[in-house]
Amino acid sequence: MRFAPWMLVAGLQIVVILMLFTGGRPTPLAAAPQAQTDQPSVIAAQQRIQRALSLTEARVIIDGAMAYVRSQGGEAAVAVVDEHGNLISMDRTDATSQFYGRFAVGKAVGAAALQQPTSVSAEQYETNPQRFLSALSMLQGEILLIRGGTPLVVDGRTIGGVGSAGFGPNGDEPTIAAGIEAWERYRAGR
Repeated sequence: MRFAPWMLVAGLQIVVILMLFTGGRPTPLAAAPQAQTDQPSVIAAQQRIQRALSLTEARVIIDGAMAYVRSQGGEAAVAVVDEHGNLISMDRTDATSQFYGRFAVGKAVGAAALQQPTSVSAEQYETNPQRFLSALSMLQGEILLIRGGTPLVVDGRTIGGVGSAGFGPNGDEPTIAAGIEAWERYRAGR
């Protein structure tokens, strides 16, 4: 049987993408049947649900970030997404273009998907182009891998991402940091 070159390329892309999302570890293809009394899996599922990012937490992040933007006299859009890249909440200053809102969502999704700040992802274009280009290929039009996006991590697990756009290359990252700081204070006070 003869394979067309595009089939080989498509197959390699799938392998690379799977490796990106599994951290290079092989995943089992079929799970063994579990007994009905398997309590740890139920507890683990409950813990996963309890770690989800709430709308209240998303608003705390956005409010903290927007307060920073206003204190600096800037203009920006800030977005928070869940671990799957679904938008939870977004806000922008009055003079900020709606396009910056879309950019903020793209940065937040990129940070959550790759589980690292988008500034690191942007640098990987030079150091690890396969990861960078594979992510862009798989998540076409959903991610923006430039400065201004950070994953939200609780107990070593990425539960979402936050992105800021419109405040410039030196303003978006401090904006995110202010939002995350407000979120961490909120979580510590609960």
